[in-house]
Amino acid sequence: MSIKKTELDNGLSVVTDGIESFQTVSLGMFVNVGSVNENEKQGGISHFLEHMAFKGTSKRSALQISHAIESVGGFINAYTSKEVTAFHVKVLKDNVDLAIDIVTDIVQNSTFDEIEFEKERGVIIQEIHQLNDAPDDLVFDMFQEKCFDNERLGTQILGSEEDILSFKPENIREYLDTQYSTNSMVLSASGNLDHDEFCRLVDESTPKMRAFETDVVEKQTYKGGFIFKKKELEQTHLVIGFEGMSHTHENKFDLCAMSTILGGGMSSRLFQEIREKRGWVYSISSFISNYRDTGIFGVYAACEDSKAREVIEVIKDEFEKSKFDIKEEELNKAKIQLKASLLMGLESSSARMERLANQYLLQGRLNSLDQISEKIEAISLASLKCVVEKVFASKPTLAVIGNGGDIEKLYDTL
Repeated sequence: MSIKKTELDNGLSVVTDGIESFQTVSLGMFVNVGSVNENEKQGGISHFLEHMAFKGTSKRSALQISHAIESVGGFINAYTSKEVTAFHVKVLKDNVDLAIDIVTDIVQNSTFDEIEFEKERGVIIQEIHQLNDAPDDLVFDMFQEKCFDNERLGTQILGSEEDILSFKPENIREYLDTQYSTNSMVLSASGNLDHDEFCRLVDESTPKMRAFETDVVEKQTYKGGFIFKKKELEQTHLVIGFEGMSHTHENKFDLCAMSTILGGGMSSRLFQEIREKRGWVYSISSFISNYRDTGIFGVYAACEDSKAREVIEVIKDEFEKSKFDIKEEELNKAKIQLKASLLMGLESSSARMERLANQYLLQGRLNSLDQISEKIEAISLASLKCVVEKVFASKPTLAVIGNGGDIEKLYDTL
């Protein structure tokens, strides 16, 4: 493994992870722009831009973009999150020049053709409808909304149908021109490549990219609260959570250990207590989301409507127990799980590429595997107890989709 970083004359940071034994290269253009950068009239525009980047450039049609990659056995995709938009490709090592050309082309030369724009508007509206028909996805959006009530972190990445219908091609073009500064971008790659040659190809392929000042995003603040959507379903879907930690928080690995102990697998406390012992759920798990200013810790479960109150009560009890009775053997197992997950990610060029990009883009530096392992190993029962107490002292958030019942009354006891 040979990690190198170069800043090109246009301000674009290029980070590579060279691995001679790999037969592939994964690369991606990561932009520090997501739904958190949007104003009240721009809901969903970051995601719309991500879609339109694949709908034709001055060099290629939409079909030619996908055909160019797939004809060499490659894979191309993109995603938009709260704080990041990414365009990524995976190809065999001999096709890295094509991958660079495609990714830099769609970011620099998209034409935002009006016919393609209208078609993609319809596609995104269907994506919104699909989300609204999927309670196991929608409840997470509701949870996020209530965690960050009236904050940009609480808005939907897809935007509303009303938002999407209001956009014009020039809105998307202006957003790209004012947000996609090289100061806020990283081109990351992992696999069988030569760093210097890779940088040369990227430099030649990015003549239009430049650095400029962008608007500063206001600090995002966790709020918490209760949100309920009545829907006739076979199950009640719920997410319970609290304020977590930012990307750079010194105790974020303690929080990872806590999440692993509570809901990080089939041997976790919540899985054993609620699924295995009681048989009340098919699915229950915990999760963490880290952001620039803050974060969230949450637990998702789906159960029969008649069991929703009891499930919430047991989850609450397990939260309370974790404040004082986590055992050394549980912590050691969690450390092993965290380190194993880290090491398993090394077997994928895509995972390595994304890890590189996110560390540089969101944290401004790369932590080596040894450094991360040391931080995980340094977690103690004392430090874990402090984190547990801090997280559960924050205002809780409860999001529920289902038939109703007296769930709202239970929120007061959380």
